[in-house]
Amino acid sequence: MVKNTKAISIPITEGKNAEHTLYRVKCGSTVHIHPDASLLGREIVLYTNYPHGDQKFKRTEYRILHWFLKSGKKITTNKYNSLHVVDTDIYTELNMNMSGTFRFWYHFKENVKQEIAGTLYIQVEPTLSVGPPGAQKIIPLNSVRCQTVLAKLLGPINSWEAKLRVAKESGYNMVHFTPIQELGASKSAYSLRNQLRVNPHFAPSKGAKVTFDDVEAIIKKMRQEWGVASICDIVLNHTANESEWLLEHPDATYSCATAPYLRPAFLLDALLAKCSEDIAYGVLENVGVPKVINHEHHLQALSYQLHHVYLPKINVHELYQCNVMHYAEEFLKQSRLREPPTNVAKSERFAEIQLIADPEYKRLGATINLELALEIFNGFHGDCFDEESRLRKCSDTFRRHLEWLNEQVRCEIQDYLNYAIENCLAGVRYERVQEDGPRITEISIKHPVFMQYFTKTKALGKSLLEIEEGMYGKMGEFFMAHNGWVMGASDPLKDFAEEQPGRANVYLKRELIAWGDSVKLRYGRRPEESPYLWNHMKEYVVTTARIFDGVRLDNCHSTPLHVAEYLLDAAREVNPNLYVVAELFTNSDATDNVFVNRLGITSLIREALSAWDSHEEGRLVYRYGGEPVGAFLENPNRDLAPSIAHALFMDLTHDNPSPVEKRTVYDLLPSAALVAMASCATGSNRGYDELVPHHIHVVDEERPYQEWGKGVDFKSGIIAAKRALNILHGQLAEEGFTQVFVDQMNPDIVAVTRHSPTTHQSVILIAHTVFGYPHPNAGPTFVRPLRFEGILDEIILEAELTLKGDKPFDRPAPHQKNPNVLNGFNQFQLTLREHIPLSKSQVFRIVPYMDGNITQLEIVNLKPGSVVAIRTSLKPELHTSFETLHTLTKSLHHEEGPAFNELQKIAEKLDLTDLNRILFTCDQEERDAGYGGAAYDIPDWGQIVYCGLQGFVSLLTEISPHNDLGHPLCNNLRNGDWMMDYISDRLSHSESTKPLAAWIKSAFEPMKNIPRYLIPCYFDALVSGIYNIMVQRVYQLMPEHIREGHDFPQTLALATLQFLAACKSANLPALSPALAPPKPPAQCVTLSAGLPHFSTGYMRCWGRDTFISLRGLMLLTGRFNEARYIILGFGECLRHGLIPNLLDNGSKPRFNCRDAVWWWLHSIKQYVEEAPHGKDILKDKVSRIFPYDDSAPHSAGQFDQILIDVMQEALQVHFQGLQYRERNAGYEIDAHMTDNGFNNQIGIHPETGFVFGGNQWNCGTWMDKMGSSEKAGNRGRPNTPRDGSAVELVGLELAVLRFMQSLSESGVIEYKGVTRKGPNGE
Repeated sequence: MVKNTKAISIPITEGKNAEHTLYRVKCGSTVHIHPDASLLGREIVLYTNYPHGDQKFKRTEYRILHWFLKSGKKITTNKYNSLHVVDTDIYTELNMNMSGTFRFWYHFKENVKQEIAGTLYIQVEPTLSVGPPGAQKIIPLNSVRCQTVLAKLLGPINSWEAKLRVAKESGYNMVHFTPIQELGASKSAYSLRNQLRVNPHFAPSKGAKVTFDDVEAIIKKMRQEWGVASICDIVLNHTANESEWLLEHPDATYSCATAPYLRPAFLLDALLAKCSEDIAYGVLENVGVPKVINHEHHLQALSYQLHHVYLPKINVHELYQCNVMHYAEEFLKQSRLREPPTNVAKSERFAEIQLIADPEYKRLGATINLELALEIFNGFHGDCFDEESRLRKCSDTFRRHLEWLNEQVRCEIQDYLNYAIENCLAGVRYERVQEDGPRITEISIKHPVFMQYFTKTKALGKSLLEIEEGMYGKMGEFFMAHNGWVMGASDPLKDFAEEQPGRANVYLKRELIAWGDSVKLRYGRRPEESPYLWNHMKEYVVTTARIFDGVRLDNCHSTPLHVAEYLLDAAREVNPNLYVVAELFTNSDATDNVFVNRLGITSLIREALSAWDSHEEGRLVYRYGGEPVGAFLENPNRDLAPSIAHALFMDLTHDNPSPVEKRTVYDLLPSAALVAMASCATGSNRGYDELVPHHIHVVDEERPYQEWGKGVDFKSGIIAAKRALNILHGQLAEEGFTQVFVDQMNPDIVAVTRHSPTTHQSVILIAHTVFGYPHPNAGPTFVRPLRFEGILDEIILEAELTLKGDKPFDRPAPHQKNPNVLNGFNQFQLTLREHIPLSKSQVFRIVPYMDGNITQLEIVNLKPGSVVAIRTSLKPELHTSFETLHTLTKSLHHEEGPAFNELQKIAEKLDLTDLNRILFTCDQEERDAGYGGAAYDIPDWGQIVYCGLQGFVSLLTEISPHNDLGHPLCNNLRNGDWMMDYISDRLSHSESTKPLAAWIKSAFEPMKNIPRYLIPCYFDALVSGIYNIMVQRVYQLMPEHIREGHDFPQTLALATLQFLAACKSANLPALSPALAPPKPPAQCVTLSAGLPHFSTGYMRCWGRDTFISLRGLMLLTGRFNEARYIILGFGECLRHGLIPNLLDNGSKPRFNCRDAVWWWLHSIKQYVEEAPHGKDILKDKVSRIFPYDDSAPHSAGQFDQILIDVMQEALQVHFQGLQYRERNAGYEIDAHMTDNGFNNQIGIHPETGFVFGGNQWNCGTWMDKMGSSEKAGNRGRPNTPRDGSAVELVGLELAVLRFMQSLSESGVIEYKGVTRKGPNGE
């Protein structure tokens, strides 16, 4: 298997919250899943429920996935299926050709219980196809234009085609049908009486029948002949009160029988129904509550009656309390049967006795643990002198505790009831009193005073007492809870009708906006708990999925997830490319993603009507509408970024009032135009385009839609303009206009740009919104000119809606409803001009102003409610620049083609020193080079860390995945060419990097010609591509274990490069002219002790730091020659048996560390053992600068020794022991050290053989922080004194001595050991 370089890469991490993160891919995508850094070192087994081959999807069936190296080599088998995560470049590959959302999870191998340690979800988008068989056309998701129709208003099925043709002629390519099934008594479009029967009102004639096959025939014609797809609602949460099948299966609902915990809430609901009935009969008129409640003081009187008259009738709290007297008597009885206790009653244990709720919720039915109570309360009392007194006292104490528990419950329940009454009164206030409410006056079954939460079948005419008795028996099966939505904050992931922790629920607290025509369905956790319901609803959903192209999940946020999963899985079995739409009200992207991931939801419904002004509406267009203009190009070397759910963005949904009621009729066109410019699926509600000025209510509306050609045509409302906008929306999606920019031109005018990143054409639409009515004779609104890069190709459309007559923007006269059909305003005139040249525009000045590449159009006649859209393209002379850039970026990203090959040839001539300068170099190093350079300074951000490509790529890696085009780096690129010139110019000073500088300069040249807003995306593509090739060259120059290794060791190896540079101010001492080949360059590579502080001059090269890191930075990366020069260079400076702490080119070395020499000796050992012909270094000439401790510096070649002699001298001096005072001791070389600190001593302890040295005033090892505060009293005091035998030095000593011993025993060196001379030289 060869790794697919075009695969989409997605990380899987540790943690179980993956449901909140959404990854979306197209059907047919190849996906690589790889472990992220959090899993390094762990051994995992990865599973997925994505089926293998042609197998069917089964949510609960998982298979183990195999893993591959980045080379494509398979590294797991069926027998050995676990992966030891040694790097993040290991991957598993799937070709995802099935739509839906699929789960991945893993466990750690050592976990015998196989507990989930991490999860991942990937959504595969469905493929929507329309057209005749064999000639089908795919509808891209962002091309969807969906119109909602209330199915019940379509009338007889033989009239559907004429009514649905309105959607087709208006440019929609999808129709959303509300449920087509038989409806309940309320006639609500979502209250279904029988989910398995077509609405009989669709019958073509009286007595005729209509079937699902009849509906399917129409849907098939729409799909194959019209090219229009369809979706239909599925209602999973509730069924109509009148559903006959409930009589046989009442267990399918939440009732007093199936959910006894709802009995207190039911009793409260029955009380409120009784109160509502009393008000209707005028019973409460004499206490201030009339039949017509329309004033606040009526509510105050009603509140008093509820609290003081009605609630005491039912004493709801008793359903949660215990029978105190019963338990007190039982306690006394049981206590008498036991031996008198010797233990004292402990009041601190009283809290262990708590009320246990009665599962039947009968009055005073709560229980307690009597045995435990006897243990706690039946105790010895010192103030009782006989057994009877003791028993009475114990019983009284127990009784008082129970009374206290009951009182606590009463207070708690009373608080809930007070809250519930307030919620009830708030509902009455809105419906009957508030000016902005419906001001209902009647009291009826349809409009009770209080919202009804339960059905009360068989309770008619019964008293509250009889109803209470009935709720415990057979009658209780039909006291069913209604469905609805919960006010305020609630967890959409929990079923609000299930039993909740504690005593409260939404029914008791009256937090539900109940739908009184339907009851909530109770599925349970699995099909076995309600088999009829699960089978019934499965058949319903499967039938819908078979007929339609998709489904809309009604009230999705209240749908139990496990139920929706089960039913949608069944739906996808009959329709694998099921398009799933849902309405969600969770107010959280993360929670939305849980539903999307679990259910495989394709699009979430969003609505422009939720915007309170044009700025918010523009924000919604941007949020749901694709990438920003100038978005970074897709980089195959970066992981896929998580996204938000795909949107079906509608100008109006069928659940809400007409915008005419909330805004103005003149806003219908501009808001629809803004929605059409969003780069997502879009939609509307039937009636919007026909200027229906009221809510087409899903319950109350019964008038049918009008037919095409009979009351509705292109002259109706804004249909002609909507058709043009819908066609434009489709073209933008299909032609790849994926990028969006929203410009708020003034408080009412919004411009939206859709841009193609491929052709760099743009479509700009300007909409003059009208959220409030303008002056009846309003003229054009002044707005700044429209400026854009390029030239104007055409004006796609100009449209405006005005009132017929002499006041074009006057308020319309009251709407006259046609009693027979749905009708809209007819007193408005739509003016539409399509595909016209600028010379015929009535919005723009007909002569444009050209400013270089900028075209400026003066907007002279943009009136309220008008819309204009134009198409622009770049000047022809820029096409060459873009073609060049496209060729370059494609070649670099896919690592093929002439540009890639040419750059690779340049890279092949670069060595690691060149690559250090190309990729890294900090600010001080850049300045040290002497070319006048420094780290690039980005305004409003600061200097980049590295002057080389890494400095830019590190930023781009953070910016690019999130399209952070507002970052200062992007601003700097848009404002000028400085960054591009900097990158190429700094490399032109060196002969070895000049070819690369020229190539980069040439590659950047086309970018300087294109529009500035596009430069960041191409800059990222080019710089990242160049960077990748340079990095690959680094690996080519390193040993095979790095070159062919994993990403992690490669990254470590790459990181070594930054510390190794040829630095002018920090060279090695001149090496011996007699040194055997290979000879060193004039400017040797040196190792920085740390960037950026120890990067240049005397502070760059530290003996200790150099040789601690030499193996990792140089030997393991194969830089043996440069390591050799560094070893010899430091060896030249040996003095006092030590090598310098600070090298300073060898001219002013400082000998104030005891450990550097041991790290140096140990590095020589490592070099000998690991470098090719490593032993040769022992015979290399070392030009001693200080052949004697007190000698003056010698020049190169003046005093040569072989390296092994220098090593032996270091050991001999240590064995002999030495005391010395550091040269130039004093403030000039160390401002903090005390005078004693400059005194040094080294030696070998005669008893242990351990190396020792130093004193309490100096720091001779790597723990060398010297105190510097006079105030703290630590000036001149080492923070960590290391005098004596430091443990790491003893370890190094042992390793070095064993190495020297092995050399001696094998005859490589002549030395047999070291000797110590006495005071007389003996």
